[in-house]
Amino acid sequence: MAWWDQLTEFLYRSNPDQEPGPISQPSDLKDAVKRVFITHAIDWLYLALGFFTTFYFWSITFLFFSGRGGYYFISTELLGALSEPYLGAVGIYVILKEIRKRKIARESRHYGEIYVWLWLILLLTGSSLVLLTKNFHFDTIMRLIITNSLASFVIYIAGKIHRP
Repeated sequence: MAWWDQLTEFLYRSNPDQEPGPISQPSDLKDAVKRVFITHAIDWLYLALGFFTTFYFWSITFLFFSGRGGYYFISTELLGALSEPYLGAVGIYVILKEIRKRKIARESRHYGEIYVWLWLILLLTGSSLVLLTKNFHFDTIMRLIITNSLASFVIYIAGKIHRP
């Protein structure tokens, strides 16, 4: 995996705890743009993943609690289609977090694990409402909540078990 080696090497070299060495000036515009991109690529990736996962979670939550998941056919189908990319984004987040844990011995600035607990709270609340009230039903949105909650929890537990 060439991309994995390049990414781990970049993260290893970008350790902020080390003393910065002399910084050479970029030779041209292409070199300057490349340096800026590489320097901030991981943070940009975390930002994009964070935006997507936050949007997805709160969209599911809104549709469930509004009780109109079945009425918003397009929204429900769109969130169903984005379920697998969401889990892929969570997987990328976990890979980046594991690389940082192994190659850079420092705490991460990104706290995506909060969504594991939010998904579990949503799962417990949603399941209780579906079982105990007549206003909420087991529909496509509840199915997505169960799938994403359990997948996020399994990924989180696997990361906790396999600590470096």
